[in-house]
Amino acid sequence: MALLTNDDVVLIFNKNCDCPTKIQSLKQKDTTCVAFRPWSQTCEFAVGCADGICLWWDSRRLNANSNIRHMMGTHQLQVLEDKGHNYVTTMQWNEDGTILVTAALGSSHIMLWKPDCQQKMRLISNPESLGSFSLLRFSPDFQELFCASCHAGASLCQLNSSDWKLKQIIGQQRIQTAVWTTCGSILLFGCYGSTRVYSCSSDGEDSVFLRPQSQWRVQLIMDLQSVTTLAGQQRCCGEPQCLAMDPLGIFMASIFKEQSFVLLSILNTSRWGTVKLLPVEFIDCDMYMDGDQYPAYLAFGVLEGEIRMLMIAWNSGYIQRYDIRARCFKEAKWAFSKI
Repeated sequence: MALLTNDDVVLIFNKNCDCPTKIQSLKQKDTTCVAFRPWSQTCEFAVGCADGICLWWDSRRLNANSNIRHMMGTHQLQVLEDKGHNYVTTMQWNEDGTILVTAALGSSHIMLWKPDCQQKMRLISNPESLGSFSLLRFSPDFQELFCASCHAGASLCQLNSSDWKLKQIIGQQRIQTAVWTTCGSILLFGCYGSTRVYSCSSDGEDSVFLRPQSQWRVQLIMDLQSVTTLAGQQRCCGEPQCLAMDPLGIFMASIFKEQSFVLLSILNTSRWGTVKLLPVEFIDCDMYMDGDQYPAYLAFGVLEGEIRMLMIAWNSGYIQRYDIRARCFKEAKWAFSKI
């Protein structure tokens, strides 16, 4: 697991979250995002920062039986740069880790980097829009790239298309956070200044995978201003700041502006593409600390087998792990109905 700190240090944790290794450089300033490279044999990861992208890798091949914190002493750095593509805001690797896509402040294009062959390509956005992008999200099948504008609206780019055109699917809203469901055909998102969560999905009979002109519809899923769980707990949540999706697509976790807890919900998706959220639990910090504490970021991961974990990073620097074992919607609903 990799975490960014407010002093531009990347912390690399082993599976027990013990003794993180610190990765830093004078070239790595004003960091915003980090992403591990898929299928990398050298614990390779990219960091978005003011100068562009810092690409780190270990000169020694990792031994699966070794403790990761003892293998990080010989990391090497490569800086990926492009004129005008500074202060990278978001990044995503493709499925096999051969291409890194990035967006940056003040840049109206998306960069596609191929680090192995030292190539790069600019994906030009709609000429009528000169704004930059704040969020990039690959669909689970890596066939679409969701691109949220820093100002308002969002577009979709089909990666199996030869012309790489962006098609606008969301109009006036300014996107704060977004996640794909595991089926890859539904996107959930929240907007700046709003307590609502929406879904965006393609017309079921006119699939986006078959016809590039398919229509995407936006629907209101839930208002998170006031939430009551299955167990009867009620709290005022407010504006969602970050949404995270369970690898099995059963749960979704949310953190909120100026709130000291995480909301865990069950995701119920029908065959007709409709989505419902069933709030099941408010997760508080399990360690008492002086002063105000709130979750700064969260993400799901796989622990072993079908056991997943929700990792919560608190503003104090404390890392909390919440294990999840339910393997289907019915099992999850039954488990939390018994609480």
